[in-house]
Amino acid sequence: MYLEKLEVQGFKSFANKNVLIFPGMLEKDRRGITAVVGPNGSGKSNIADAVRWVLGEQSMKTLRGKKSEDVIFSGSDKKGKLGMAEVSLFLNNQDGQVPSAEFGLSLDNYSQIVLTRRLYRDGDSEYLLNGSRARLSDIQILLAKAKFGQKTYSVIGQGMVEGFLNTSLAERKEFFDEATGVKQFQIKRDESLNKLKLSYENLSQAQMLVSEIEPRLKSLTRQVHKLQKREMIEAELKEMQIMYFSKNWHEINDNFNKYNKEFLEIEKIKIDKEKKLAALNLKLRELETASASSREFSNLQKELSVFQGQKELVTKELVKIDAQIEVKMEANGQFDLSWLTGKKTEISKELAEAREEIKLLEKEIIQENEKIKGLMDKKDDIKKEISLLNDKIFTLGSDTDDEKIKKIGVLIRGLLIKLGQAEAEGELSKIKEIIGEIKTELGKMLEISDNLKSKSAEMLEKTRDKLNELGYFQEEISVKINENGLTLSKKSERKKLLAEKENKLINDLRDIENKLSKYENNFGASEAAEEQKKLKNKINEIDEKILAVKNKSGEFGEEEEKKRSSLFELQRNIQTLQNEANNLNNQLNDLKINSTRYETRLEDLEAEARHALGDLKEVKNNKPAEHLDLDMTREKIDGLKKQLDLIGGIDPEIEKEYIETKERFDFLSGQINDLEGAINSLEKIIKELDMTIKERFDKEFKIISQKFEEYFKILFNGGNAKIIKVMAAEELEPAEKAEKENNPDAAPEEASAGKKKEEDINYRKIKFLQKHNATGLAGVEIQATPPGKKIKTISMLSGGERALTAIALICAIISANPSPFVVLDEVDAALDEANSERLAKILDDLSHRTQFIIITHNRASMRRANILYGVTMQDDGVSKLLSIKLDEAEAKISN
Repeated sequence: MYLEKLEVQGFKSFANKNVLIFPGMLEKDRRGITAVVGPNGSGKSNIADAVRWVLGEQSMKTLRGKKSEDVIFSGSDKKGKLGMAEVSLFLNNQDGQVPSAEFGLSLDNYSQIVLTRRLYRDGDSEYLLNGSRARLSDIQILLAKAKFGQKTYSVIGQGMVEGFLNTSLAERKEFFDEATGVKQFQIKRDESLNKLKLSYENLSQAQMLVSEIEPRLKSLTRQVHKLQKREMIEAELKEMQIMYFSKNWHEINDNFNKYNKEFLEIEKIKIDKEKKLAALNLKLRELETASASSREFSNLQKELSVFQGQKELVTKELVKIDAQIEVKMEANGQFDLSWLTGKKTEISKELAEAREEIKLLEKEIIQENEKIKGLMDKKDDIKKEISLLNDKIFTLGSDTDDEKIKKIGVLIRGLLIKLGQAEAEGELSKIKEIIGEIKTELGKMLEISDNLKSKSAEMLEKTRDKLNELGYFQEEISVKINENGLTLSKKSERKKLLAEKENKLINDLRDIENKLSKYENNFGASEAAEEQKKLKNKINEIDEKILAVKNKSGEFGEEEEKKRSSLFELQRNIQTLQNEANNLNNQLNDLKINSTRYETRLEDLEAEARHALGDLKEVKNNKPAEHLDLDMTREKIDGLKKQLDLIGGIDPEIEKEYIETKERFDFLSGQINDLEGAINSLEKIIKELDMTIKERFDKEFKIISQKFEEYFKILFNGGNAKIIKVMAAEELEPAEKAEKENNPDAAPEEASAGKKKEEDINYRKIKFLQKHNATGLAGVEIQATPPGKKIKTISMLSGGERALTAIALICAIISANPSPFVVLDEVDAALDEANSERLAKILDDLSHRTQFIIITHNRASMRRANILYGVTMQDDGVSKLLSIKLDEAEAKISN
């Protein structure tokens, strides 16, 4: 790599664009020497400043200014100031000394590298790398890789030679870092070290935040565990409640539906009964109307009503007389006449009713006997007809050759005989069973008859159908006969009981009348007694008239009697239906009560379920387990509720806060792990860089030391010179040092607190930084002894000796670790002609290894130059360049 050209525009006195073109590789691998000459004040040193500035120099003192805008052309009397300064450095990189990809630099054509720096008067600045914006750090790495020394030997300015020897040990160390070629590693190490320090700080902050969050996270974790336990219990509780409510609900609902269904069924029966009852009532009214429509009957009824009214009036008069007699008897100490009188009236009434009912029953018994007789006659007719049909069947079976039909005919005849016996005994269930067997055997006979002649089969089928019909009639008549017989038996029994009652009532009445006659004998002469007898006689007369009317009414025709019988039958049927309807009403009331009870329980259960579960969907849809123990389930539910009460209420937001805190804790923990990994990686990198820097530094330092002594002897014609490394003293960490000072006799056990310190990141940081110094150097000491003298320290050297010593060291560095080019700004100003010749010869020799740009007044240096640039300044304060290639000029002069 070498410098191809330098473009300067607006930088200090170079207001216009000026281009300095430098020779490339000359013969025998010489890189050539370019000399820049000019009078004092012409601005030639500004070329060195331009090179230093474009290489990234930040010190305005080094650039001979006070503020950054001082590098921009400030104008003159004839030319105005400029707003921008720009310097571009063109480097030939065909040898690939700078592998751009290694530094992440996007260079379209890295065979030539163009570094550009711009500064605007408003303070904005930028670096360009092959026309693309770049960071200063990228450029510094590139320059370090190319072995450029930004602050040291790449650009050696006025006074720097002398000043170099006057610098401190630490400043010399920085110079030797560049000189030994470890600057690129130092930059990487510094970047890694900065990253490490930042990682230490971030890790410390993260650990501090984690220590703050961790107690809260533990508390939230406990609460979330409680919340999760609560959720599990609530889920189990809900499941148990669903099972419990579902079982209860379905049982209650089934009972409720059962009672409702029964209610509807019975209500349907009741409605049917009521319809029948209404029809009977209508028929009753029609019969009553038809019976009452008879004029004669109506007259008799009116007459009967008149007699009954008369009897009622007389009875009232009799009651008054009885009351008078009773009062008189009570006055004489007799108190039971009223009771006897009332009892006589009651027995008389009851006796009349009994006699009336006996009379009615006698008529009904006669009617029932007539009905039974009619049914028996019908039954006999049916028997005869069945017997004839059986004969036909038997005859039909005899006419055939089929033995099966004959056997069936014999079997049917036997069944008919049994049927007659069952009827005689009145066994209704047996009659039904025998008729069923006859039908079955007839069906078998019909199946067999399929093989007979069609006429016989047809006859058999008709005979069987008729027999079925007669059997049905016979069965129906038998049922009616049985029912009528039962009715007749009940009525006969009723008549018997009434007759017994009648006899008892007659005896009771006779006894009461005897007792009354005694009272009447005692009071017979009184007017009240006479009046009482008259009223009683009158009542008897009226009773006879009433009886006569009733007898006359009872002599109505057979048709009226039948109507009355039908009327009584309807009344009984109506009463029966009414009783059945009443029973049904009672059943409906009971069902309604039970239904309402279950409906209330169902509503209460649903209200409780809604309160517990929110809705009834799961309760209704869940199929209850048959084996579920409700009492045990209820106990479990109560137990789970107690557990929830013990846990207490927990804010649901706790889980959200826990998640957020946990995420933050995990994030910070992850950051801590990442930072610890990064710290370990950076520490490893720094250790490796330290090792590389130390090895490289020691190797190059040894070569520079040898070359320094060699060039020193050349420049001084003898003498001795060497450079010595001054190692850094190890220091204790301040806290540890203070601890030892405060307690020097501390036992080793007391140092256990040190373990805690080692765990502390700040302690770790300090110990690492103290332990890892790149070279372990505190600085570099220079010793020089000119020939014939016995001094060693450079402070005792004269000015010329100091300059030669510094030049010897610079030449040693260039020889050991050459930069692509070196700018020397009047470094030979303090040398005499002989030493200038020696220096020029050394530079000419070193031009095989590096490219020199010399700003000089020295003729010896000019003679060694291949290109000579002259710098002049006109009255407008602007520097201008003139150039001449001395090799070409010398060739022309020779020709």
